Amino acid sequence: MDTDTRRARMLRDIIGVSEAMLVMARDNEWERVARLEVERRAMVQGCFAHTTRDQDAPEVAAAIREILRLNQEVAHLAGSWKEQIGADIQTHNLGRTAAAVYRSHAR
Repeated sequence: MDTDTRRARMLRDIIGVSEAMLVMARDNEWERVARLEVERRAMVQGCFAHTTRDQDAPEVAAAIREILRLNQEVAHLAGSWKEQIGADIQTHNLGRTAAAVYRSHAR
């Protein structure tokens, strides 16, 4: 198999992993997202170990745009999740503080 055919397959595989990451991110399965990110990073490094021929550049660019789009969606979900976790922690701390104040005045 030639390098360009192998790269096209690798790009499809990277897009598939990126899509799986997005599904997992939507399900708040962040540990699995992180594990796939490590796998995907190795795939990307292998994919671009060789120079792309000029005639293959449009196909490679389109695949990169799709990978970046999927990655942006995952990052957006991660940001939303982080904000929600921060709000949950703040609410928990506020509740704990309120309970402590209540206990100190209930005596």
